Amino acid sequence: MQFKFIDAASPEYEKERMLRWEVLRKPLGLPPGSEVEPHDEKSMHLVALENKKVIGCVCCYAESPILGEIFQMAVSEEYRGRGFGRKLMHKMEQALFMKGVRQLYVYALPDSEGFYTKMGYQSAECFKKKQEVSCRLMKKQLCK
Repeated sequence: MQFKFIDAASPEYEKERMLRWEVLRKPLGLPPGSEVEPHDEKSMHLVALENKKVIGCVCCYAESPILGEIFQMAVSEEYRGRGFGRKLMHKMEQALFMKGVRQLYVYALPDSEGFYTKMGYQSAECFKKKQEVSCRLMKKQLCK
């Protein structure tokens, strides 16, 4: 497996978008294209590749030099439970720390809240609607 930072011009970008839709939006009944965020092109995109196939991804939008939003973390169903999500998050957090980011937040879906808790994120508020989906704001301080 290989990790690679990509952008919207990378050949893997469309595969990453399709994975995000398949894993995160399609189960909610949302159409293709709903996975695109307004700040997608300005965000960092990290993908996990297995034989040139995008099997996982995580994105981060830096709101300021020290604050970032993690969004649309996804792992292909056939690769879940093998630690790819943890590895993706660690790699993204390391890269963000090196860039000076010190605090991250994520709007976690109910079924992913446990994952983020294990990754050191703490609940910051009760469930609320974000883009028609119930989620919980969770935060993490990055430190060496």
